[in-house]
Amino acid sequence: MIYESFLDDIDSIYPTLKILGDGKFKNYIEEIEDVREKGRRFIVENIERINTAEKEAEKNPSYIDRELLKNGGKYNFFSLIIPEEFGGKGIRTLPYAFFTEDMSSISSGILTIFGAHALGLLPIMFSPYIGAFSEFLKEIPLKEKDFPVIYALGLTEPTGGSDVQQDGEVLMKAKIITKAKKSKGGYIINGRKVFISNGSIANYITVAASPEPGKMMWFLLDSSYVKVSRVEDKMGQKTSPTAELVFDDIFVPDDMILADEDIGSKNTEMILSVSRAPVGAIATGIAKGLIKITVDIIRKSYNDFNNFQAYKIAEALSKLYIARQIWISACIFIDFFGPMSLQKNIFFKLLLKTLSNIPKSIGRFIGGKGKEIFLKILSKDIEKVEIYSSIAKAYSSWISYEICQICMDLLEEKGIDKSEIAERLWRDIKLTHIYETTNEVNNLIIFKKLFGKSGVIL
Repeated sequence: MIYESFLDDIDSIYPTLKILGDGKFKNYIEEIEDVREKGRRFIVENIERINTAEKEAEKNPSYIDRELLKNGGKYNFFSLIIPEEFGGKGIRTLPYAFFTEDMSSISSGILTIFGAHALGLLPIMFSPYIGAFSEFLKEIPLKEKDFPVIYALGLTEPTGGSDVQQDGEVLMKAKIITKAKKSKGGYIINGRKVFISNGSIANYITVAASPEPGKMMWFLLDSSYVKVSRVEDKMGQKTSPTAELVFDDIFVPDDMILADEDIGSKNTEMILSVSRAPVGAIATGIAKGLIKITVDIIRKSYNDFNNFQAYKIAEALSKLYIARQIWISACIFIDFFGPMSLQKNIFFKLLLKTLSNIPKSIGRFIGGKGKEIFLKILSKDIEKVEIYSSIAKAYSSWISYEICQICMDLLEEKGIDKSEIAERLWRDIKLTHIYETTNEVNNLIIFKKLFGKSGVIL
């Protein structure tokens, strides 16, 4: 049927991709189709486990099905974005975004476990010292099928969320309580991080801490030194454990620094510029899932659509088409002009091949000497990347929320029935407005990048 094709086939989702797939971008489209196929097989094989996990997480926010994660590891879900030179799949933003959409249509919480792990890897991938952390990256694909090594990213603070995720004047004003104090041979980290996805299950945490006002550094920490003070009982995406973390006099040696204070805030900017657009895909995935459920329930209940139902379903599908165009366009720009363009750059791949097989000390030496050049290459067109990514995140999620509202109105009492999946998806969609910087602040970022107003936020 045309309806199913409209929802799921690349040719219908973004017709331009078919043109790209017929030319020199054929590998790009194959990359998308390959990871989508893996995601769909995982869902079919694990649907009972996923449904059970969703039910258990409603009762216990700390619930985690380790076997489900191992099954994801069998499809390389923990190493998808890791460069091929370190044993990963080296996929780019758009293929990953399509993967997130398909997974989120069934369980955005389970997807977020894999997505938050990928987010936790970005500070390493964007570090000039990546060569010094090759063993950490290589460990992930080696172990993911049996004992997945899980990462989390620690950025949000009790006294600062979206402001901590900025730079310049905003970062100077931000109330950052996680401090990095210089000590002999390293730094002492003290502070707290909140709403950290994977925080309670991660083996490693990439953490942002401030050595002084207006400055940011990134560190890699073994989670065994970090205290989990609580796991949040959230409204939505409950299968993704979200924790508050406490850092109490944790010593981090110099060789575990990912970004020095002179580049830390720029690294934060790059990390979020890459991660925001796929949040738009999470949102459209949830919306797609709710559309499918709504259509199925109406068909079973009424056998056919009345004019009002037909009108509203057409409106929902049209909005879905619009929302998808935004994040797809942003992801394509990131993949060919932004930081992720280096995943397939032949010269960068040769460099990574060399860096993947050198001692840690040499990796740090090379990173220290070449970090300005490395950062300049990575941050090329970064302001445009930020603009497109913020638009994709904010407006794809807002439009997807409107789609879900339409579906809930059509479902009437069935929509709020907790025995129906629709009610869960309705709760799940709201979180896409919040993480990766709130939609409202993303709007201000768009203005700031377009007009150059450094003090517009706060």
